[in-house]
Amino acid sequence: MMKLTKIKIIHFGKLSNLTFSLPSKEINVFFGQNEAGKSTTVAFIKQILFGFYLRSSKSPFFEEYEPLAAVSPMGGSLFFELDGSEFELERLWAKGDKSKKGTLTVKKDGHIVPESLFFDQIQNIDGSFYADSFIFNQDTLAQIMKLTENDLVEQIYYLGAAKSTEFLNLRDKFDKEAGTLFKKLGKKPEVNQLLAKRIDELDDLSQKQAEFANYKVLENDLNKQRSEYIKSQNEYKTNNEKLIAAKELEQKLVSYKKYQVLKNSLTEVKFSEADFNSCQNLVVEKKNLLANLEEDNSQLKNLQADDFDQEQAEKLLLERNSFVDWQNQLEYKKYELDKRKKQREQLISLYPFLRNLEEVDINQLQISAKKISSPTNTTKSKIMPWIVGLAVVGTISLIINPILALFLFILTGYLGFKESKRKAVAKQREARLASFVKEYGFNPNNQELNLVIEKLNKLKEIELDISNFTIDVEKLQSKLQNYIVNLGKYLKRPLALEEVNEALNSLELTVRQRSILAANKASLVTNIETLKKKIETISKQINDLLLKAEVKSWDEYLKLREAYFANKEQENRLNALSENFKDSHEKLHEIMLDEEKWQQKKDALKKQNHQLELYLAKLNQNAAEIKVKMENFANSDEIERQKQELETTNTQLNTATSKYLAYILASRIITRALDIASGERLPKMLVASQEYFTLLTNGNYQAINFGKTIKVTNRTGKKIEIKYLSRATKEQLYFALKLAFAKQIQDDINLPILIDDSFVNFDHGRTENIIKLLEQLAQESQIIIFTARKSLANALTKHVLTFEG
Repeated sequence: MMKLTKIKIIHFGKLSNLTFSLPSKEINVFFGQNEAGKSTTVAFIKQILFGFYLRSSKSPFFEEYEPLAAVSPMGGSLFFELDGSEFELERLWAKGDKSKKGTLTVKKDGHIVPESLFFDQIQNIDGSFYADSFIFNQDTLAQIMKLTENDLVEQIYYLGAAKSTEFLNLRDKFDKEAGTLFKKLGKKPEVNQLLAKRIDELDDLSQKQAEFANYKVLENDLNKQRSEYIKSQNEYKTNNEKLIAAKELEQKLVSYKKYQVLKNSLTEVKFSEADFNSCQNLVVEKKNLLANLEEDNSQLKNLQADDFDQEQAEKLLLERNSFVDWQNQLEYKKYELDKRKKQREQLISLYPFLRNLEEVDINQLQISAKKISSPTNTTKSKIMPWIVGLAVVGTISLIINPILALFLFILTGYLGFKESKRKAVAKQREARLASFVKEYGFNPNNQELNLVIEKLNKLKEIELDISNFTIDVEKLQSKLQNYIVNLGKYLKRPLALEEVNEALNSLELTVRQRSILAANKASLVTNIETLKKKIETISKQINDLLLKAEVKSWDEYLKLREAYFANKEQENRLNALSENFKDSHEKLHEIMLDEEKWQQKKDALKKQNHQLELYLAKLNQNAAEIKVKMENFANSDEIERQKQELETTNTQLNTATSKYLAYILASRIITRALDIASGERLPKMLVASQEYFTLLTNGNYQAINFGKTIKVTNRTGKKIEIKYLSRATKEQLYFALKLAFAKQIQDDINLPILIDDSFVNFDHGRTENIIKLLEQLAQESQIIIFTARKSLANALTKHVLTFEG
């Protein structure tokens, strides 16, 4: 039996870098909440086996699962165990891979082997067969509810044939196409219509052949009328061309008359374009000079009435660099001050005892610590055991040797005196230690004094820096504030710190402008006099040009120019009009000499054409009457057309009949092929499905009956149509049929059965029944269940594989 032992996901959909090892001897259960990745893992197994992005398939397991994050590659590996060997299927896809299925690598026991070595083991099935036969989920179960009863019967009957659903759809398509071509008693199908049309066309052909003789007599009369009509029409055409030419001359005559009127009204205008341009340039130059003169006078007036304090402004600008430097220093000092405060907090947090020592003199601390320091341990007596021992020995010696006993008692007394003195010294030291701890906050016997002194020195150094930086910050802030106040007083408005830079830029620009104006003040007077002289000279030149043009002012000169261009425009119109009759000038002149005679000739042509029109109309009427009579009889064209139509109908009938027979034959071949494909496994599958269905329904239904419709037999022996079953019972029936089919083909194809949250419509009893059936099937087939129900997962196995949220 082929078993899936490990799932390794590199990147797939929203899942990345996941590995699941599957237990080998029990149902494998994956637990996870909604959106945890259960259905994505089912799709991963399917697509690693059969490829990515097969969007042309109708299977819901071929949708795109390109990783949500911009990572690469997409895919991973599946590990299968078969006959003591391990197969690894690794499929990867990266952007730019045009195959759309990804690159598959198959390994057996760690060595790359041909793909066929694995897929031959599963009969080279495709992804659709695997989805239809081995995957259970809400999508596949929902499809059952959409089928008609007859469709469901056929799908179950032909479940044993690979791609049976596609073949059934194809067969139904052929039957439908055949029905659109022919029905025994039908009228609308194509073959029925073509048969009726052929009979009608044969009758029409026989009738038209009898009418053709009468048609020939009328055709000779029509030819005579046509010959006379052509002759008269040519005469009419010649006269009409003359009339058209006369109308064209009449239109040109209108333009010729306008031309004569305009020509007589044209007058000569004396105008020099060069002099006008010179005068115009002088006028523009004079206007610019007057503007410059006005601007210079205004500047001169401003300079003379100026009360701007140039010296104070320049002094403030000179201090600008100092202001910027103070700002930079302030930022630095604040940064260093904050840094020292953080260092102080860190040091105190590491050594809390320093909080009590900030104001302590270090020398005094060292002296106090030495007074309570003890080179030896005074808390434990070394003499006391000797005293006890000597007392015991002395008591024993009273009987044996009283003198020795006396000596021992004296020695014991001496040692007792020393012990009491030691205890007094120890008690005094403990009192001093308690006082030290209370005063300084630490025990020098537990805390190394050198470390305390070192950290206290460090703390005092930091405190000194904080004090110095605080003073520096206050001084710099005072300097900046004084500068801002002085600048505000000069500008006569209060300023914020962020407004200083913009105010100084504006002041600097004003100083620069004032400096330039002051430097040029002397030259302004000279420039004004020069401008006045230039204006006087240009005014004289303008007056000379106006006199030359014989006008009194510039406005009159402009009107003279307008008159000149109006005259030019009239000349252009004359030229344009002359273009309309340049080839007919002599003819138009002749017509104007005797326009009445020319009009009489034109009227005579109109009258002659009118008579020809009446005659042509009469000929047309005669021909129409003959045509009407001819229309009652068939001509040779109609007979040929009728024969062609009959031939076309015969061809269409043969084609439609061939298509009808082909569709009928194809439908019967597909039906027969499905019968053969399903015939071997169907009986066994039906027996197993009945057993499974009875188990799943707790014996409520004893048998499945197949005929034109599916019926099930309940425990009382009553047969019930499936349309009367509940949704959950219908799903139980489909589970039984599909699991029975999977069992029947396990000798040839033994792939994992995947069940993805397919028990949502099952109550507790139905769920327990499906668990029993799955445990039975798991003895011979690998079952992998994906569920969001924790109770179901725990009921199936002790080794639940969990998706972490």
